[in-house]
Amino acid sequence: MATYDNGDQVRVTGNFTTAGTLADPTGDAAGVTITWRKPSGGTDANPSATKSSTGIYYVDLTLTEAGVHTVKFQGDEGVIAASIVELEVQPSVFD
Repeated sequence: MATYDNGDQVRVTGNFTTAGTLADPTGDAAGVTITWRKPSGGTDANPSATKSSTGIYYVDLTLTEAGVHTVKFQGDEGVIAASIVELEVQPSVFD
């Protein structure tokens, strides 16, 4: 699991494949739902996915809570799959 400092902005990437080949959900980025669970337990489903290339999507997030953040990329149609990424923000004496 990658570790970061509070306040870091990170690019989180999710990949979608069908039979081992990168593939897009129907509607490209509009067909990808991103859910961001913060360490406090809150969920933020507002980040929008951006298509990098076929089957590869990303979101830029600013991490403002210490603890484990979980980001889920969900393909809604066509390629129905999920990619989950965990990031850890280290506590700081400045927080």
